[in-house]
Amino acid sequence: MKYSALVLVGLFLVIGVFANATSCGRKATADIDSIDSKPAICLPKDSGKAFSVGWISVYESYAINPSSWGAALEAGARPLALKPGDCIVFGVAPDGYELDSHKINNFPLKLEANRTYVFRISDAYHPRDSYSAVFCVSKSADGAQEYRQYTRLPDGSEVIPSCDAKLNGNFQSN
Repeated sequence: MKYSALVLVGLFLVIGVFANATSCGRKATADIDSIDSKPAICLPKDSGKAFSVGWISVYESYAINPSSWGAALEAGARPLALKPGDCIVFGVAPDGYELDSHKINNFPLKLEANRTYVFRISDAYHPRDSYSAVFCVSKSADGAQEYRQYTRLPDGSEVIPSCDAKLNGNFQSN
């Protein structure tokens, strides 16, 4: 009896070592770029493999019931496979995607200076896997919008751009 109990405990330990999946999925940081004067979320050039996009969203951070924009893969459509370095532009639903108008709280989302936004894409086959990037909007000397990404450092700290909503008092507190 003692022998079988030890074998059973050993078996659970071995299974526990190999079964280390998390319910949170894989969350990775994407890059923000500007394409046609709009923010774009881009897979990092060193991401290694393609990413099948199932859902796209942009929403205002630091806000209660934030404005948002999103697009979801249509039923039966083939997902867009982003390769390392490829981008999706805010406001442009790729072929085979429909706007998520029923999920939008306050639409249309209008990007404003000194406000902070989150741009996220989720995997079509593994919805808990995602890429996201946080950015804020600033105005250049000529009045054009610029998109400044928050940068996570190796020690876990973050470089916050000067256009951050909290720094500029543009957030709703509870």
